[in-house]
Amino acid sequence: METVTQALEKMGRATYREVAARLDIEPVEALNMLREQRDQGLCDFSDGGWFIGKVTNAKRAALAPASKPALPGVAPDPVDPEVIKALLAKNGAMDTASLALAVNRNGRGMTSAMRALERQGVVVKNGQGKGVTWSLPSVPAKPEPVPAAPAVPALTDADKPLEQFVSEIPAFTERHVAGQVIPTAQVISREIRRTRNKLASLEKLRDAVRVVGRHKNLVNQLVEEANHAKAQNS
Repeated sequence: METVTQALEKMGRATYREVAARLDIEPVEALNMLREQRDQGLCDFSDGGWFIGKVTNAKRAALAPASKPALPGVAPDPVDPEVIKALLAKNGAMDTASLALAVNRNGRGMTSAMRALERQGVVVKNGQGKGVTWSLPSVPAKPEPVPAAPAVPALTDADKPLEQFVSEIPAFTERHVAGQVIPTAQVISREIRRTRNKLASLEKLRDAVRVVGRHKNLVNQLVEEANHAKAQNS
């Protein structure tokens, strides 16, 4: 099987994806192999491609200034979500290119990073295609508390209208002659006596029922004897 160095000798200069396609392997595997060969001094990366040889320090610094996004084939530092949140909080919605420039990333890598942040719920994608922008998720507004209705104080007899006061007088006033809306004190006294007499009768009846209840067996026996005597007489 052809190695990555052998592929580069034949291809001259190539990206790690082109090397992966030639060797029929995954791009990630090709990139890892190229890095291993670079660590051994067998190949190097510059001007967007891998090649056999080694770039001098001066040429490497000229080819990869700090102000430019990372070159393809070199794994960039992961995007810090807090930095993205701070940028969006300060500037509002931003497109991918502006974010990539702010964090020193290339456009393709920044798109992948922003999609990952979107899946985590850190950012929100706005629009489609070339007009895509990114912003922070909107915070739902808290519902305003509804003030409680003031308690209505209960009306006393002194505060009630005359019509309401009269309508609340006991129903026995309805039996009097028409036109006599408010009963006289004599009528009310008579009703009180009647009520007391009725109450006294009910109390006596209650006491009698209690006595009968205590001698229930004796009462039942007397009733049975009376019925038996009645049957013999008939």
